[in-house]
Amino acid sequence: MLQPPKTFAEGQRYIYGLPAADAAGMFCGACAVFMVAPLMWGGWSRGELHSIVAIFGWSLSGFIVAMVVVIVGLLAGGPVGRFKVSVNHDGPCVEPETWT
Repeated sequence: MLQPPKTFAEGQRYIYGLPAADAAGMFCGACAVFMVAPLMWGGWSRGELHSIVAIFGWSLSGFIVAMVVVIVGLLAGGPVGRFKVSVNHDGPCVEPETWT
């Protein structure tokens, strides 16, 4: 459960950040469904089907990678900001944001 916001900025993160991340995930999921649907009901020949599966497979892999990058980016430094990411002399550091 989310703790109540202590500042105005935290409240804005809850109001705008979480629904934006949810909407981005739903959009990418819908795009994936619309990519796979023509394969199932297209009536393709074996040769065409193999080429189309290869193209859609790589495209779907790109969608998945992009979705993961966006989600990690939102969690690390975006409006949601659940993790603190820093780089110092010891190297990169990723740690959960502490609630005080």
